[in-house]
Amino acid sequence: MQTRLYNKFVRFVTCKMPNITSLHCLIIDDNPAGSYIGNQLTDFYAYRLKHLKSLIPLTLTAPQLSNELTFLQMSISSKAGHQIPLVYRDSLKHLSLCNVPRNYQWKSFVSDNVQENIEFANLKHLEIYYKLDSQRYGSGEQSSGPSTLSFPKLKRLYLFRCYEHCQLLESAMLPEKLENVYLHCAPFLLVHLLSHRWKFIDNLEVNIEAGAIDNPRYFFRHTNMLFGNKCLAQNSSLTLGELPNIPHMNALNWSRMTSLTIIYQLEVRQLLVLLEKMPSLTKLSVLSLDVGSLPASIATEKHVKKYKCAENNTLTFAKLNAVNVKPCGPNYLAFIRYFVLKYASLEHLCVSPSALFYTRALVEAYSQVCPHLATTGVFASSELY
Repeated sequence: MQTRLYNKFVRFVTCKMPNITSLHCLIIDDNPAGSYIGNQLTDFYAYRLKHLKSLIPLTLTAPQLSNELTFLQMSISSKAGHQIPLVYRDSLKHLSLCNVPRNYQWKSFVSDNVQENIEFANLKHLEIYYKLDSQRYGSGEQSSGPSTLSFPKLKRLYLFRCYEHCQLLESAMLPEKLENVYLHCAPFLLVHLLSHRWKFIDNLEVNIEAGAIDNPRYFFRHTNMLFGNKCLAQNSSLTLGELPNIPHMNALNWSRMTSLTIIYQLEVRQLLVLLEKMPSLTKLSVLSLDVGSLPASIATEKHVKKYKCAENNTLTFAKLNAVNVKPCGPNYLAFIRYFVLKYASLEHLCVSPSALFYTRALVEAYSQVCPHLATTGVFASSELY
């Protein structure tokens, strides 16, 4: 009975709108009715579509999708023997795949079952969300897939949950210049970023989760190259779940890094040393700043006066959200006072909500002797991201 109702609805839609070229199936996978209707509609319009966005695996009777399809987002089914239609590679400009297994074979994009060389001739945007597996951060065996994946016109590459060996990063043929590279990965894969013969990247973003860094020396060696003197990116960003122990701080070289986010607890002493090593930093976000122990000099008024004529620098945005302190604790307020007076380039400052009024009053009071503070906006840490 329900199937007849679903079919009646599909016939109504297709009769009223027979020439649809763009279809968004924003249905979750555990909704049987939605999945059935979504697949039926996709099946009907398969030969016409230029833009297809589906959050469910495609189960179609149509053997192939339109050869004019330029935008495709789809989820990969985890069911064995699941049949999916052939996708023409040459027309695609944007491809987003979700729930992708590590050993994905790219069979949907091969018409002759020959997987020696799969070229996406016109693809400019590639976005891969790898499947969440129980085993994470393991090196495992190298992934097996087609011998070569080629993306000669790619501009933007985004890889999410890349915790094991990754064929796209390790062996795919990519152009020498890219606009954006985003990598949410295990640390051991950073070396493959360095192995590509890239000449220039507009924006490079690397995201490493907490608990993933089991070899700090290895991590710092490769991040020194990615964000140091050999950095190829105009804008380079690093997001860390937590900062690992730095064996030799003098060896740290993140001189070309423009944005840093640290999610879990970071001590003020660590932050101060990091800032000295990042002269190009424009954006700083510390979501759990530990101000339990401050360098003695920061809490003294004498030290603060030193920065009445603050030096020019690059930092324009800072979020400093404190943890493990009482509302408006003296250590946190002393550090905020030090920070706003030191960084003349600061345009936006986000602080813990309990310190918002104090910081605004501080900025206003010091704006006479430190003119740069007259244009500094102060917000609660929940307001700006």
